[in-house]
Amino acid sequence: MDSFILVVSLIVVVFIFVLMMVFSGFLIDLKSIFKYLQWIQWFSAFRYATNLLTINEFTNLTFCLFNNTHICPLTGEQVLIQRDILYLTNWDMWKNFLALLIMICGFLILAYIHLLRMKKIK
Repeated sequence: MDSFILVVSLIVVVFIFVLMMVFSGFLIDLKSIFKYLQWIQWFSAFRYATNLLTINEFTNLTFCLFNNTHICPLTGEQVLIQRDILYLTNWDMWKNFLALLIMICGFLILAYIHLLRMKKIK
């Protein structure tokens, strides 16, 4: 019975992670998802993490051609605009960090409550 619960919980966790990956906006453009499913993006930890990483890496970056012609057709800000990621203020970056922090605290509280409810074996 214990191995059955372990297998089911592993399947549920993998399913939740796949949903978070799909709704992160990294694999699929969030505009192409059905309107009635777009609310799931707000519960994706991957979305906040990839937005935070993208803002950190692409802000104030210029992409130039490799052949030393000094032609720079793309900037990091254009990439952020294309991905629909807000980046203009410091709050735009920190709100992603805050969302991740809230999720971590929430999951730690849920894990603690579950540990309190477990039966103690002597």
